[in-house]
Amino acid sequence: MFRKYKNQASFLIFFGALLLPLLCGRFVPTTVKAFLYAVSLCIKEGLVFCLPFVIFSLLFSSISRLGNRAFRVVLTIFPLICCSNFLNTMLSYGVSKVLSGQGSRYSEVLSGSTSVLEASFHFSLTPLFSNDVALVCGLILGLFLRPVSQPAAMICERAAAVVTNVFFKILLPLMPLFIVGMMFKMQHDGVLSSVCGSYLPVLLAFVLSACSWILLQYILFAKGSVSKASVYVRNVFPAVATAFGSASSAAAMPLSLKAAEKNCSNPANADIIIPSTVNVHLVGDCFFIPMFALSVLRSFGLPFPSFGVYLLFAFHFVLAKFAVAAVPGGGVLVMLPILQNYLGLTPDMLALITAIYILFDPIITACNVAGNGAFAVFFDRIGRRLQGGCMK
Repeated sequence: MFRKYKNQASFLIFFGALLLPLLCGRFVPTTVKAFLYAVSLCIKEGLVFCLPFVIFSLLFSSISRLGNRAFRVVLTIFPLICCSNFLNTMLSYGVSKVLSGQGSRYSEVLSGSTSVLEASFHFSLTPLFSNDVALVCGLILGLFLRPVSQPAAMICERAAAVVTNVFFKILLPLMPLFIVGMMFKMQHDGVLSSVCGSYLPVLLAFVLSACSWILLQYILFAKGSVSKASVYVRNVFPAVATAFGSASSAAAMPLSLKAAEKNCSNPANADIIIPSTVNVHLVGDCFFIPMFALSVLRSFGLPFPSFGVYLLFAFHFVLAKFAVAAVPGGGVLVMLPILQNYLGLTPDMLALITAIYILFDPIITACNVAGNGAFAVFFDRIGRRLQGGCMK
């Protein structure tokens, strides 16, 4: 009973952190907003610095515990990620087919805000190594180090665990404060009002299609039980709220991990799948980028691409997902050459797509995190069958 009320309190805290700046932002002094925004940036620096250690620790310990079954698990995850991204990209093509041309008033999106909130203070922490390096090292050492040298494996695990404890016990409780500062920034800069003025029909279509597809996945993975699916969604909401407030899947990863541990029958599955998908399994990107690219094509008077042309684009689009940078706008920057080469977008169109993506990044990231939560449940459901029961 206590745990139930604790989860409900956590839900309300994150929901309040999301709404408070939107409802009361105009009444809060700018100096207070600047201070809270600075605190958010400091928390984010700590998150980014610790995240590679967390990814390495979780993957290394989880995979090394699987023993001789580890190869089968790894060979299962990445094909599933590719298939899921490809399916989501093709679904976005179908949704775009039923949309009329939108986005002719794109100058409103590019105009920006005349008042930009600046942090009252800031400091930087440079990560010792990137998330990609942590992912590769965690996978490789998890597969090979423990069978070769048990003492070396223990040293690696303990060293990474120190930073992981800091991550979960100090930084994680500060996440509501992190959201508040970021939301004050968005409210003050007028981003939320500017994005609602242009491309609204396409944005609504994106939100409805992506969210409906994600909710359908939760219901399917709950074996048709709406009540059980609602529990899944409630567990993942703090992570989604953090992703929306920070526009960062990496910042929301600790909460995504907690949600996946609750939603999966075996918490060890969450330790494997969440770090592996945080930057590469992107449901929001797979819906948003193609839908808005096709909308921009139509608004510039260019023809809608054929299914064959789009199929070739989708293939390269999915492969490029593994090179996405974990920075604001990183999801679209990697895709610009592909959008130009396979869909025929001009430099002006690419600049427009980049601007729109950055403005809508909080919504896209929230969909990415919600989709990863559903993917974790899916992986947990099929894992026991595909891995011969090793993931029970």
